[in-house]
Amino acid sequence: MELKSKGKSLKNILFKYLLSIALGLVISVGLIIVFISASFQFKWIFPANYTENLILEKRTDISTSKNFEKSLLPDNTSYLFLSKDEKVIETNMNKNIQDIAFNYHKGSGNSNANLSFMEIQRSDGYVLVAYDLKPFYKSPWMQKNLPQVNNLFLSLLIIFFLISIITITLIWAKKLAKELNPLLEASEEIGKQNLDFQVKKSNIQEFNAILDSLEKMKVGLSESLRTNWREEEKKRNQISALSHDIKTPLSIIKGNSELLGETNLTEDQESYLGYIRKNTNRIGKYIETLMLVNKSNQVNELNFTQIRAKEFVENIEKLAKEFTSTYKLNLLEDINYDDDFLIVDLKNFERAFLNILSNAEEHSPKNSTIELLICSKADELKISILDQGHGFTGEDLLYATDQFYQGDKSRHSKENHGIGLFVAEQIIKMHGGSLVLENRTDEYGAKVSILLPIKNTQE
Repeated sequence: MELKSKGKSLKNILFKYLLSIALGLVISVGLIIVFISASFQFKWIFPANYTENLILEKRTDISTSKNFEKSLLPDNTSYLFLSKDEKVIETNMNKNIQDIAFNYHKGSGNSNANLSFMEIQRSDGYVLVAYDLKPFYKSPWMQKNLPQVNNLFLSLLIIFFLISIITITLIWAKKLAKELNPLLEASEEIGKQNLDFQVKKSNIQEFNAILDSLEKMKVGLSESLRTNWREEEKKRNQISALSHDIKTPLSIIKGNSELLGETNLTEDQESYLGYIRKNTNRIGKYIETLMLVNKSNQVNELNFTQIRAKEFVENIEKLAKEFTSTYKLNLLEDINYDDDFLIVDLKNFERAFLNILSNAEEHSPKNSTIELLICSKADELKISILDQGHGFTGEDLLYATDQFYQGDKSRHSKENHGIGLFVAEQIIKMHGGSLVLENRTDEYGAKVSILLPIKNTQE
């Protein structure tokens, strides 16, 4: 598969993204202009020279009226009426503005950038009008509670800019995420070692180059896994054949040793024969362990069936009673569960359960008690096995389910090879459950719990 020559480059996509941002900013400016025009057209806002124009319209009336009429001035202005000899006749200006107005009248200019002044000459004196040369709201409430018009326009422009940038970025991010999906899906499938899938293509050249590499990786991993599987299968078959071949001469040795034991032997010969029998049995144990290890790699070959919890638990109880009776241990049961359904492979689960019981027996004092606790917990069936041994060490709790882990060698028999809990956990995981190791809190001893998923109704 060749993907990297198809699609657009990231450089072109980035360029288009920047063009989109620029277009969004232009649209934002256009919207502000439209808003300003509409505000002036519908007279929500008056332009900066609105007050000045009103004064100019009334200027003749103000200068020619018999008496000065302050009502002729717009509302949002202040005034200073001076006599010919520059005495204050009437004003509504504060002292600071009056000083500035006097300076303006004398030709010193305007020292306040926020105010504008207009002088109107009358026959009886001079009228100095102060006003703001900036846009303002028509509504007094808006003038009081909203920001100044210029600040409002600037704020709206910034808001439109931000909305435009965020919206465009989200749109392009969504497009890029869509193009990234084939990469994420391929990586996830390879991570799960599920190599039977088709690598999808992207519309971006750089992504296709990565997808092409992932396709090659998938093919290589698939071939490698097939090779490993064939090698493992070959190895398992060789181990099974070798174990079977060893059993034949071992059986002959055992049989002949039994026949030899029926003859008249000297004391030394009896001793030598004991060594033969003991080590023959040990070799037999080693072969059984080898075959068990070989089978532990095949725990995924399970035959699941749906079974009622009642039938399943009765089978577990029977196994526990047979086991404790064989090893002369006491069995204490505490069983309370809901009769739901489980999906299990009974044969392999029994194997896991017996491995846990064997582990408990190995660390239990003679004639001690094994406790079997079974209860329903949320959507799980919990099966706990408690012994009265020394419990797990901190190292045991971390590594007891690892293959060939033996922990404290002084507490293990020579027949223990550290695979019982490993095999048990593998089987239980294949059932969708989990194995929990902990120490008892009521007394000395270990507690091993199996959590199995249950179903409330039968399909």
